[in-house]
Amino acid sequence: MGNSLNKSITKTNKTMGKTLLGASKSAKYADWTHEEIDPPVCLNVRLSGHSFAPGSQPFIPMIKMSNSKLAFPPCSPNESVYQTIQLNNTSDTPVQYSIMQDTTNTFKSYPPIGQIAGKSFTLICFEFNPKSPRFYNFSAQFLFNNSSANMQQVLL
Repeated sequence: MGNSLNKSITKTNKTMGKTLLGASKSAKYADWTHEEIDPPVCLNVRLSGHSFAPGSQPFIPMIKMSNSKLAFPPCSPNESVYQTIQLNNTSDTPVQYSIMQDTTNTFKSYPPIGQIAGKSFTLICFEFNPKSPRFYNFSAQFLFNNSSANMQQVLL
């Protein structure tokens, strides 16, 4: 029984050792060749939250935008051009924001959600990536402090 197990492990090791990852897996985890083991992957997750009860009035955001209208230079289809705006938080309290995304992916914003500390600012980068040569426009809606009463827009 032990001989047949060793033969099956060496047979599996020969097939797994064709790539560098497969070779390291077979060398390090010889007893676990029937299992799929992948190396760990590092992910950055952006989270945001608040402590306001549902239905309560959050702090009124005091935001100044550097531009309310952006014009992108002409570009070829599937080519990207970028424009940046600055959001200034003039209050003492932090402000959360989220930007409604274009469903056609012609316009994208980076970062689409975030938080601006009190008496601070952040930069928002907009990407324009047309799929075909024609005129495009989009109204990027900014939602501040998760309240529809606190919305502003940028015309792209």
